[in-house]
Amino acid sequence: MSEPIILRFPAHASNVALARTTAATLAARLDFTIDQVEDARLAIDEAVSHLITGGDEMITCSFSLSETELRMVVTSTAEHAALPDPEGFGWIVMRALVDDVRAEDIGGLVTLTLLMRGLEPAGA
Repeated sequence: MSEPIILRFPAHASNVALARTTAATLAARLDFTIDQVEDARLAIDEAVSHLITGGDEMITCSFSLSETELRMVVTSTAEHAALPDPEGFGWIVMRALVDDVRAEDIGGLVTLTLLMRGLEPAGA
């Protein structure tokens, strides 16, 4: 994995576009299909939107690349952020869009990790 690209921004709905644009740009850099690029954009949108609780919290998005993988980690500083409901719409959407999704509460910080895999490079 590469050194992560990190975005940190106030948790306001108007800032979700920063994460969406970054995810799509990085997925395109990995030569993901058009559908996968759009899936990355939608998945990060859902993850970030889930962690916006209406307070003064900050959202941190970390994006790491390998030759064929995009790992997106979203963390909120919100005291009232909750893990997604595994039967909830947002969780089901994220699971449908990415290859692996995990939700953790680490020291009171809710973290969502999304992993997308592209095609193996030719000759690999």
